[in-house]
Amino acid sequence: MSLDGSSLSVSSMIALASETLSLNGYRVVRDMTDMKRLGDQALLAEDAYSVISVVAFETWQQLERDWAEAQADLVDLLARRLSRSAPKAWDGYLVLLCAGDPADRLDADRIERDTSRVRKIVATGGRLRTSADVARVLDLLLPLELLGDLAALEDVLDVLPELMAKTVDRAKLK
Repeated sequence: MSLDGSSLSVSSMIALASETLSLNGYRVVRDMTDMKRLGDQALLAEDAYSVISVVAFETWQQLERDWAEAQADLVDLLARRLSRSAPKAWDGYLVLLCAGDPADRLDADRIERDTSRVRKIVATGGRLRTSADVARVLDLLLPLELLGDLAALEDVLDVLPELMAKTVDRAKLK
């Protein structure tokens, strides 16, 4: 956590991402020997459904210059390790964390909207001040927590008839 209100450091962002993903069932790998550029500023995480590469940068200029290379590394890894028909091959995510802010927020939005190879999540300095901020950014990739009785259901479809009985007039269905 940043005590002075500034953004988190690269190593803090990576450590917090590693902890958050590990606690939520992901296998996290920090040894990036088969990836070209990521090194100490990145991690790879995998669960039964997806592969995530988290890369942290000190400055926006570094992120803007290097994000495409980080994406290429992830795509190359997916191509080498998964068959094209494997469902997980299509669920690659590149999470780009940056201590600095872009001069124009539209620059970060442009990167996020580019889904041509993998989906991207971009979070920058203003959104990364505490450990909770890192967890919030990764929340999109974490398993859903079902509340109350929903968590005990074997199959959500089991409650569909009951829910429909309260909202649908059966006479109108005939």
